[in-house]
This record gives sequence, structure tokens and C-alpha cells, in this order.
Amino acid sequence: MARRLSVLIVDPNLDTRLDIARALEAAGLDLAGEAAHGTEATVLCAEQRPNLVLVSLEDPPARALATLEALQRLSPDTPVIAYSSVSEARMMREAMRRGVRDYLVKPLTADDLRDATHTALAQEEQRQFGRWADGASTTARGTVITVAGAKGGIGKTTIAVNLAVALRVLTQQEVVVADADAQFGDVAVMLDLDIAHSVADLARDESEINRATVQKYLAQHRSGIKVLGAAARPDDWRALGPEHVGPIASALAETHEYVVLDTPGAMNELVAESLNAAAVVVLVTSLDVSSVKDTKTALQILESWAFPRERVRLTVNDTNRAAGVSADDVARATGMTISQVLPYDENVGLAVQTGVPVVQSHPKSKFARGIVELAGAISGVAPQRKRSVVRPLAAIPLFGRGQS
Repeated sequence: MARRLSVLIVDPNLDTRLDIARALEAAGLDLAGEAAHGTEATVLCAEQRPNLVLVSLEDPPARALATLEALQRLSPDTPVIAYSSVSEARMMREAMRRGVRDYLVKPLTADDLRDATHTALAQEEQRQFGRWADGASTTARGTVITVAGAKGGIGKTTIAVNLAVALRVLTQQEVVVADADAQFGDVAVMLDLDIAHSVADLARDESEINRATVQKYLAQHRSGIKVLGAAARPDDWRALGPEHVGPIASALAETHEYVVLDTPGAMNELVAESLNAAAVVVLVTSLDVSSVKDTKTALQILESWAFPRERVRLTVNDTNRAAGVSADDVARATGMTISQVLPYDENVGLAVQTGVPVVQSHPKSKFARGIVELAGAISGVAPQRKRSVVRPLAAIPLFGRGQS
């Protein structure tokens, strides 16, 4: 007898899960398992490999949306259907942006589930056939995260480095941080890492940038992340142009689950290409009046480029306890919701001087916890609550120019 189709239910509400499981049985579909949002869902999906995933999407949607993104990264060929008691177009758009194949409004019947499941699977089969017929690559891509800001001195590199390490610890997946500031980049310095080959060397010496040619330019950090550092020699930075950024990000995304790009403190063509390559943009501002003003201008520039606003996570880095501006002031001035506030923390300065990321040197500090929250929001992986989340490891177009 042929094996029946299996479906994984992802819903924090136990009563709803029971109702959906009964409807699946009536529809002639097997239950692959049940999970809440977050890590439980991704782990069970990886273990059971269901034919389809059903995900509950209710207000507030942040946790469910993060889970949708994580499931898409984990298993892009497994169709996902969202269901909700909310029938508003707003929620449907958010779900579709995360790649769901259908959006069902509760209560769900056996016929609803049967029809939606078979339609989604037929669409996926057609998509894979079309990709095979076109000769397109089936190589999975990681998530490119660009850390940017409208000016220097606001802690972009500190955030980029610590975010990369936090993602590595939180997800235990391959992470690389690349320095797109070929002239004044400090990624390698903040990691106390000597590099033999730089991003400028890669741009100058390789006629074709791909997953194979990029490997010898990567350095290994003791946290487990890989590093593509800035030029060591004063004049080398000129070799890196805007035309190199996209191919570098794409090549790194073929071999790493997360690619963190650190950028110069200006809105130039190189930064524009770094933004264009990103699935997620961490836009950093401090609480200084000038930084907030420049960030507002940067958002206006990005909007003029038709860069998708939903890809931007506005992050406040409180580098000055005496600043007279609050995070609420930043939100009002920019018209953006603040995704993360990184509080002032005296441990950050010491970590920068010693070349040890603060998420390793002081994992329980306020700044480290904020970085871990940011990493969790991006990855969809919930921090473990019963132990220190981050610990030292053994050596080991703002608003459609393009899509990553």
C-alpha cells in the first residue's frame, strides 16, 4: 500500500492542534508530528521530513513569521500552508512574503485541508520540474545579512562581529562575516585575527568569484565562524568595487547558512550593492542627534531605491549614556519600528580592545543578551533558557532593486 501524505502541525495551542489533527485524519492525511513555534518546529521538521507543514499564524505574528522563515531556510522544497482566525489582507501578505503556498481561515474542514495540501504539492512538483527543465541550480542558499549605517562610529562592526558569533552559537550552523569596507574595515582586528588573504585580494586576483575560488581567502576564527577580512596593505582596497559585492555574497551564501556583511559608514555604491544582496538589513543608529538625522536621510534614500522596507531591522546601539535621545524618539523621527535596542554596556569597549567578541567574553552582559535576541529574531531559533545562551567555543533595492 502506498504511504499516505504526512503533515506536520506547528501551533502553540494544544486544543487547536487536536482539532487540526482530527481534520487531517478525516482528510486521509497522516500526522507527521506536532510542535510549537520556534526551534521545536524546525527540529521536528528536520527529523520527520513531512510532505507539508501547517503553521498557525495569529496576532502577535512575530514568532510565527520567524518560524516560517526558519522552515523555508531549513527545507525550501517542503510546502508550507498557514492558517489563522485572522482574515485581514495584512496578515495574508505577511504570510505570502514568507513563502507560504496557501492561507486558510479557521475553522478548517477536512475538505479544506485535503484540497489545499494536494494543490500545494502539485505546485511544488511543477516548480521543481520547471527548475530542472531550465537547468537552474538547485544549490541551497544561506541568508545574507547586511549591517549598515548612515555614518561611522556607531558600532556597526561591533554588531556585525558579535551577531556572526551569536548566530554560530545559537544555530550551530556555518556562519561567515565579510568585511565590505576594504579600506578601513576592522572585522579582523575586532576578532584579533591575522589574515593572509583579504577581500581585496579576492576581487583583484580571481577572474571568476564562486564558491570554489572564495574558499582560500577565508580565515577561521576560534569561535567557529569564517572571516573574509579587509585589505592589509594601504592601496589594496581599490581592487574591491561595487560589482564584486553581489558575486562575493552569493558565493559565500552557497557554503554558509548565514553571511554577515559589514559595510562602510556611508551610503555609497558599494553599500548599495551590499544592501541589494541582503535578505535582512540591520540598519544601525546610535542615540546621537546627528546619527538619527543621518539615519532618517538614509531611509529616505533607500525608499527612493524602492528597497523593501520589511527587509530592514532598525537597530539602536546606545553608545552614549549621556545621549538626550531615546529609542522612542528614533522611532518617531524615522517612522520605523525599532527591532532591537542594544543598551550601553561598558564591557563592549573592553571587548573591542582585547579582540574578543563580547558575546564570548561577557555572555551575560546586557549588550550580549541584546545581540542574542537579534540573532534569534533573524534565525528563528529560540535561545536556550536553562543555561547561558552564548558561551566561549572551543577552537573549532530600503525599499525592490533586487532579491537575494
